[in-house]
Amino acid sequence: MEKFVEICYYRKDVIIYEVDMLGKLEIMLENEDNRLNYNISSLFQGVLMESISAPYADNLHKTGLKPYSQYLEFENNLIKWTIHTMTEEAKNQVINPLLNNMQDVNLKQKNITLKVLEKKVSIKTYEQLLNEKYFFQGNPYLDVTFITPTAFKSQGKYVFYPDLKLIFQSLMNKFDNSSANSSIYSEEALEHLIENSDITRYRLKSTVFHMEGIVIPSFMGRITIKIRGPQAMVNLANLLFAYGEYSGVGIKSAIGMGGLRVNERSTK
Repeated sequence: MEKFVEICYYRKDVIIYEVDMLGKLEIMLENEDNRLNYNISSLFQGVLMESISAPYADNLHKTGLKPYSQYLEFENNLIKWTIHTMTEEAKNQVINPLLNNMQDVNLKQKNITLKVLEKKVSIKTYEQLLNEKYFFQGNPYLDVTFITPTAFKSQGKYVFYPDLKLIFQSLMNKFDNSSANSSIYSEEALEHLIENSDITRYRLKSTVFHMEGIVIPSFMGRITIKIRGPQAMVNLANLLFAYGEYSGVGIKSAIGMGGLRVNERSTK
């Protein structure tokens, strides 16, 4: 029998089945060319696609689903390439080949080879995520860093500032898209989150993300969000952002945009 729990405090019909896992692979790369930046992320997407099996790549193309995200971080002479997966199948098909077979990263378009220095993998079940973030006294203040260029698409236009409606909507949709057996999105849930959330602090900058000749206006930086309302709503917001560390937020998270990190805060 599949284990399930209620996920929204005001909708008794919303459940999530505990049958899957979240994966994380961090690959440390030697970077002797300090000119490299976030705009090479799409090349890493190409490396990733070359490493997975043709049938699985074809299935991803047909369904349009992207049960993974990936992004780059740059520090000193190192590049950290982080790949997240949102299902056990994606972990096996995407992370395992990179973990077991990759010795270096060859960016053919730039004629650059980056040496792999270290790999670190971790997994977490959805049950663990729920116990840590939903069945827990969550902090009403969420301190979120947008690690890589982030943007949304609304009414045919790019939105490159942290609109709370678009953030929550994106996180809820990504959560639902990763499992055929769960549903967290509803207009009511979204409206409750928007009405009871405020950005109380921010440190942001506008930037652009280049992708195959397209320039996407975007933003990076840090915001603090205060969640009002009952504890269950606070916990739901904590769950969504914790999941967002795996899924990314906004558009093109499979190509390197929308990477986020939730910074730990004191519960006092």
